[in-house]
Order: sequence, then structure tokens, then C-alpha cells
Amino acid sequence: MKKKTFYLPKNWYTVKKKKISCKEKIKLLNQNIEEFQNLANDILDEAILMGVDKKQLLEIMSNVISSTDSSLKSAK
Repeated sequence: MKKKTFYLPKNWYTVKKKKISCKEKIKLLNQNIEEFQNLANDILDEAILMGVDKKQLLEIMSNVISSTDSSLKSAK
């Protein structure tokens, strides 16, 4: 079994720095982050098995995250 390391904040905040209190929203967001972490771990494991340099892959994954943007008008 894989070691689970999740980096979830104690609280989530809106753009206006207001604490999000809806438990369902928090639950869904936390689940999405955990799924993202699991997927990233799977990608890394598969790449290592293929012989890919871990440092290079993590740099590429970081670039992908940094360039990620929303298509929603209200999120920009």
C-alpha cells in the first residue's frame, strides 16, 4: 500500500479571504485534492518504472500545475 501524504489546509478561503464553511464544498474539494495526489503518485511511479528521471518529471509536473488556469470568467 502506498504511503498517503496529503497537504490539505485546515481551512479553505474565498478570494475575499472569507472562510468557506459549507461542509459539502470542503469535503468535495478535499476529495479532489486527494485524487489529484493519488494520480500524481501513479504518474511518478509509472515514470520511474520506465526509467524516467524523477527530478525531471517533478519539474514537468510542477510546470503543468503552474500553467493551469480556469476557463471560468468568475475565477480569473
